[in-house]
Amino acid sequence: LQLFEKVLSTDAIDINELRKHCFNGIPDSNGLRPLCWKILLGYLDTNRKSWHETLSFKRSLYNQYISEMVVLPSLLQAECIDHPLSEGPDSKWNIFFKDNEFLLQIDKDVRRLYPDISFFQQPTEFPCNLVVKNNDERRLHQRVVPSKFSSANVERKGVGMTKINLITNRSQNDYEALDEGQEAHWEVVQRILFIYAKLNPGQGYVQGMNEIIGPIYYIMASNQNIEEKEHAEADSFFCFTLLMSEIRDFFIKTLDNSETGINFMMCKLTEILKIKAPNIHNLLMEQEIHSQYFSF
Repeated sequence: LQLFEKVLSTDAIDINELRKHCFNGIPDSNGLRPLCWKILLGYLDTNRKSWHETLSFKRSLYNQYISEMVVLPSLLQAECIDHPLSEGPDSKWNIFFKDNEFLLQIDKDVRRLYPDISFFQQPTEFPCNLVVKNNDERRLHQRVVPSKFSSANVERKGVGMTKINLITNRSQNDYEALDEGQEAHWEVVQRILFIYAKLNPGQGYVQGMNEIIGPIYYIMASNQNIEEKEHAEADSFFCFTLLMSEIRDFFIKTLDNSETGINFMMCKLTEILKIKAPNIHNLLMEQEIHSQYFSF
């Protein structure tokens, strides 16, 4: 513990020294683990004096992302006047439906994230006020929750225009049994992945990303430093984005067999294992346990 505090207390942190100490594990106390992760992932610079400015800017930027990509579309949906079946690139409905295609997969994946622990089903201490103050409309999972039409009021407005006011009964599930104004940790993870996919349309969301953001968010949201814990969502987003910049080729199917693709990397791992630990390699091959089973 003292070694970590000594390294982290200097104005110019020795990143190599920090990596050496982190290699055998990081203490849980004093918020050291999330701090080390932020530095090692490149979210925080090795210059301590820049931390305050960096965190203030990034957290403000993330709130802007929420406003533009989560809150604003929910408001536009209610006021949208273009045709729901329009396929124009500027159609708000077209964008809304395309977003919902990958949001549906995100919703399925985050609800079952690490089912062996209850953390992600529990309410966060710091729900996003931009979202929870409108308990239904601004929650992403409400956009893809199954609905059943129970009745409709038909109203004629002018010549040839009919307005149908649909009354829906939204299905409920076990994960929504929270008090008004609360949100579960899995909802926060869902929002992070949704915003990441919106900002990276060439890649979008791919199954498996939820398994990567899970540990990052868990560490940030379990911070013993309450002031830092309050910003777990924004910090997790940028740490996840930085990590994905290193491994994003693993999630692009067309690059699977390239030198940066997942298949090439698994073959490379197998070759290294064959050289460094031939006995283990031979045992795995005899039992037909191939690299895709032990690489992740």
